[in-house]
Amino acid sequence: MLVRFQEYARENRLLSSNSRILLAVSGGIDSMVMSWLFRESGIDHAIAHCNFSLRKEESDRDEEFVASWAASNNIHFHSNRFDTLSYAATRKISVQMAARELRYDWFNSLLRSEGYDSVAVAHNLNDNAETFLINFIRGTGLSGLTGMKQHAGGVIRPLLFASRSEIAALAAEKNIEYREDSSNTQLKYTRNRIRHKIIPEMEKVNPGLLASITDTIDHLSSSQEIVDTSVTLLSNDLFRQKGDSAEADIDKLSALNPFVPYMFEIFRRYGLSPKQTPEVIALLSTETGRYMYTSTHRLLKDRGKIIITPRESEAQAEQSFNSIDEMQISGLFSELRITEPSDEALPVSPLIASLDLDLVSFPLTVRHWEPGDRFMPLGMKKMKKISDFLIDLKVPVSEKEKVLLLLSGSDVMWVLGYRIDDRFRITDRTSKILVITV
Repeated sequence: MLVRFQEYARENRLLSSNSRILLAVSGGIDSMVMSWLFRESGIDHAIAHCNFSLRKEESDRDEEFVASWAASNNIHFHSNRFDTLSYAATRKISVQMAARELRYDWFNSLLRSEGYDSVAVAHNLNDNAETFLINFIRGTGLSGLTGMKQHAGGVIRPLLFASRSEIAALAAEKNIEYREDSSNTQLKYTRNRIRHKIIPEMEKVNPGLLASITDTIDHLSSSQEIVDTSVTLLSNDLFRQKGDSAEADIDKLSALNPFVPYMFEIFRRYGLSPKQTPEVIALLSTETGRYMYTSTHRLLKDRGKIIITPRESEAQAEQSFNSIDEMQISGLFSELRITEPSDEALPVSPLIASLDLDLVSFPLTVRHWEPGDRFMPLGMKKMKKISDFLIDLKVPVSEKEKVLLLLSGSDVMWVLGYRIDDRFRITDRTSKILVITV
């Protein structure tokens, strides 16, 4: 088992001679065997234990057990206690999802702060088969049937080569102590129901079920690699990257054949779920300005294009400044200076605003424009809606949403990058000029 562990890690490039690995150790049989294998292999590692406070004294005893193992083997030990139930209630998610989020957020913070190369979790062949069946029962695409990855997103799974029975045999042979989690027998959890009820029935039909599912996962993973390669080449032709955003011509998308499968596969990387495929197809033929959300992105119809932007980039930016010094250190402006009127011509650029400082009242605010916002464009004597102003300039929908305003109180002084408000222009009465460059 030790030799197989080392060969599996080497063949799948999970470890190197100078790796520093963080082991996720619950105290259960899988993670304790993993810890033993790392110790026997002489790999530099530390242990991280999560106490989710779900089983009261039992959870505390698990933590004490793992801490004792780490101390007796001179292994650096990290622990964290979570209020999992409160976290789940606040975010309106399941307890299992809450525990997963808390666990991996903490692991990732340890990777960054302590300099570990990756975190090792003790998933085994049986876990992989159970995940396959869970996804199959719930409904999924090809990628959902390809099982757990040996290495993904800073997480390695060095026990995916071993079955649960092999792990149990090693624990018995080497007298590796571990803790039994009482929740593992509770059939209210989907995984436990599959583990204790469904798989035993399936094994009556096929005693080699675990090997069959593992082979199927391998075949589907190979097929997924072929699909991914094809879709990547196609996407490189369809999509044009613009920073964090991307866009694609609707005519090219509409010409894909077979249409529906391609639409799902090329937008899957942007968070599209199988059930959302009809929605993205409908978006192609709707009017400009319509949009939809995936789990990670927003898809916007803008004339003959689909504009794709990350959802986190859409947060409404609003910053308040009580002084010019605060504006200078904000990083939002490339230059700020105060000057006096002179015969020298003022800079003429939509990226530079020259404002009458005497008319400026702090605090100033920078925020995205909103429907109903108005200002008096330089050279005009009446108010105009920001939306109408941007339409007149033929600003694309995708760019309109990025437009920021600089306000003094409730008055718009500058539509950043476009035009200042006439009420704040430089006149013969101006004594100080505030020059701002973005």
